[in-house]
Amino acid sequence: MSDFIKDMFIEVREKPVEKTTEVTPSLLMKLIEEILEVPLPVVKEERRKQKIPDKLTIDLIPTLPIAEIGWGSLTTPDGEGKMVRLEAGQQLATFLNNIAPGGDMKDKIVALNEYYANPMPDLGGPPGEQIARTISNLVFYKTLTNIITNFNASSAGFAFESFLAVLLDAETGRQIPASEGSTIADIVLDKGGRPISLKLYREGSLKVGGSYKQLVQDLTGKYPVMEYIVVTKDLSGSGLEQTGKLNFYGFNFTLNNFLQILALKPKELELLRIPSVFRAPVEELERRLQEGGDLKSFLEIPAATFVDLAPIIQNYADAITAAMEKADIEIDMYGHLSKYMNMKTGQLAANPKIRFGYFNSNRWPRGILKTIIADLSLEADQPAALVNIMDTGYEKALEARKRAGGRGSARKAKFKELKFMTDRQSYRRLLELQQKASPELFQAAMASTEGYLKTKQFELSKGDLGKLGGIEDQENLYPYGDFGIGTINIGSAGLQDMLDASIGEVNNAIFAIFNDLKNLSTHLNEYVAGGLKDDALAVDAQDEAENIAAGTEEIRSPGEGEQLSLPGIEE
Repeated sequence: MSDFIKDMFIEVREKPVEKTTEVTPSLLMKLIEEILEVPLPVVKEERRKQKIPDKLTIDLIPTLPIAEIGWGSLTTPDGEGKMVRLEAGQQLATFLNNIAPGGDMKDKIVALNEYYANPMPDLGGPPGEQIARTISNLVFYKTLTNIITNFNASSAGFAFESFLAVLLDAETGRQIPASEGSTIADIVLDKGGRPISLKLYREGSLKVGGSYKQLVQDLTGKYPVMEYIVVTKDLSGSGLEQTGKLNFYGFNFTLNNFLQILALKPKELELLRIPSVFRAPVEELERRLQEGGDLKSFLEIPAATFVDLAPIIQNYADAITAAMEKADIEIDMYGHLSKYMNMKTGQLAANPKIRFGYFNSNRWPRGILKTIIADLSLEADQPAALVNIMDTGYEKALEARKRAGGRGSARKAKFKELKFMTDRQSYRRLLELQQKASPELFQAAMASTEGYLKTKQFELSKGDLGKLGGIEDQENLYPYGDFGIGTINIGSAGLQDMLDASIGEVNNAIFAIFNDLKNLSTHLNEYVAGGLKDDALAVDAQDEAENIAAGTEEIRSPGEGEQLSLPGIEE
């Protein structure tokens, strides 16, 4: 098989300079694929001299380009069928899937710490298993170290999300893109439809927070359980030389416990304030919600740009009534319009998204106006006269709305009308509704809380979370049995120690191959960059290619009917 690689170099040397291609790690890995697919005999006494470097360095460990979008994304080929990972994610998944396969976050941490403490245990079994385990763990630690030490806080957070999504579920774990930002979750594991909100902070600044509105929508909607994994960085040093620990913590917000958790911090109780209408008996509220839906209508909040239309609509109706009287048309216009429009908010019954004073033109929409006039008993030219009166009056109403200014005055007026209860009163009432009301009524109450309507953020510190053991509802509070999940050591120094301790008879051979791969890439790129003129570099590359082939033969076990399976290399 060394002839295959040698032929490749001959082909490269014969190509014109302008058509040369840079050798990438993916190309080199494909060469190993070709080697492993051919059943070569084991070379015994005549084995080549192993070109083992004096010092194995961490740059020999396969390096995966950090691509948070590529790692954590799934796509459906041709728009149909099963969703699969992009190429970058598939490569990462192949490595990470060997770390406590099928285990949860705690299982992964335990397995990684076992390896960190003893990188070369006496496992026995085929060499391939030892190598797969060694390389997978080293790739994990190297990639994680690169994420934490190479990027600023924001970029590291995004890459970390994708990295853990693949670690926790190599097949379906994915990062939720911004285009699907209707949830507070950052990653989701399709196994069990499990959403996770992931936070990465420096030690001493741990906090859990986010959009209160999104949290309520998740818990009362698609995700009644929202897992939080919070990771703190306890590092020393600077730049790429940082070393230290990542501390993992976890808990669940559930539909049943989230009120109690938010109440751990007095300031967060402000988010839970609800309108005084919810003081009414549950039976009455259920009836108002189901029959006619007037509770829902009462709780609707005008947009932030809307002014208070009630007095403008009243003046408009009075002016139209007076003008109609002069035209010998006696009608209570306010009472008649109330059949088609909410006289306080200006919302049209046929389409609540359309509001009086905010039509696309300076007159009534013709279709709606015709409906309003058709219900009146008018004669001869009276309909045309009424159209003219209503349009003229509407123009004056528009001027009045503009003069009123006060962007958001309608919203302020509505909040005043709702008369919100105090923090503690609201909290106690929400607990009662949670236990006694229908899911629909409880959801309506939560969607009417001050934090929801004003799209506020919630935030809990590590001190607040330390009180979780004191809440009444402990069911499914800790997904891993306790708030603390575990700790992972990171840093180039520790990685070098693990690499040194991983070397045994089998792993020594595989790292010799990686060393040859590194040298091959260097020599070939130097040869190409030099315009294919330095034949000595090409000869060195050929030698390394032959070493790769011979080294691969050594670590195979054809006597057992098996071939070595390296992570990241498909057979």
